[in-house]
Amino acid sequence: MDELSVDKRYREILFAYLDEEPNNTGTEFKPNWKLECPLCGAKKSTLVWMPDRQTYKFFCSKPNRCVCGHPCEFPVLLKIWNQPLWMAYLVEREESGTAGAGWNVPKVSLMNLSPCPRKQRLRFNRKAPRQHKTDGKPGAGRTC
Repeated sequence: MDELSVDKRYREILFAYLDEEPNNTGTEFKPNWKLECPLCGAKKSTLVWMPDRQTYKFFCSKPNRCVCGHPCEFPVLLKIWNQPLWMAYLVEREESGTAGAGWNVPKVSLMNLSPCPRKQRLRFNRKAPRQHKTDGKPGAGRTC
């Protein structure tokens, strides 16, 4: 297993915040951590190592809860759980050269960190639909 030192440090920070100690039910080469969900508190969530992506994937045991949603990779879990910690994680990943193209996190130096104004809805001039004159005659005013 080739876990990045930055990922290991932030995984341990996440584990320190949990009420119960996570336990590893996998092997040395493919760890599978059983833990409580840091978002909703579900007891049987898992953090599984994905060797092809070189990161962990998080699965909440209660995916129908609106807080957790779908399974996500470790950087996304950090972003949802603790945004300032996620930003520090991105900075460390960029400093270690493991961010940007070909990696699962963006470079902080290329991100637009200024808050974006909300998009204005397009306002159309809502006029009453055009009505044809009928002059009281049947069929008058038809265009076809």
